[in-house]
Order: sequence, then C-alpha cells, then structure tokens
Amino acid sequence: MQNTNLEYRVGDIPLSGRLYAGFVRKDSGKWEGTARDVTDQALAAVGQKLVREGRHRLIPLPDGRMLRLSAEMTDPDVTEGADAQH
Repeated sequence: MQNTNLEYRVGDIPLSGRLYAGFVRKDSGKWEGTARDVTDQALAAVGQKLVREGRHRLIPLPDGRMLRLSAEMTDPDVTEGADAQH
C-alpha cells in the first residue's frame, strides 16, 4: 500500500550547500526516511540538457525576479574560476 501523504522531491539544503532527493511529508514538509545527496548528478544532468538544447532556461522566482540557467561546454584544461568543488 502506498502512502499518499508522501511526495518525492529534490531540495536544496542551504546549510550543507547540497541537493537532496527523497520523500517529504505533504502535511508538514519534513523529510521522511533517508534523503540521498544528488548534487553532482543533478547539476550534470541539468548542464547536459541545457548544452544539448543549445539555449538557456528562465525560471520565475516567488519575488518576481527570474533565475536564468545556462551551460557551456569547454575543454578539460579550461578552469575559469575553478568551479569544481568536491
């Protein structure tokens, strides 16, 4: 039997700076069980999708501003700003 009070979500945890996926209670918004760190997989998937589509994405924020996502493919020796954090 499936618990209809649970919803699968991916969320940003500001304290850790990581993205987690797991089940959240619809009534309280609290994580139920163990959430998995999916930061690297999620960022890679979004980046690959944006590069493949060759365009950016605009996401409306609750305060009316827009979040613009874009990705660019580079050679392995290009380390602008050393973005790789592990």
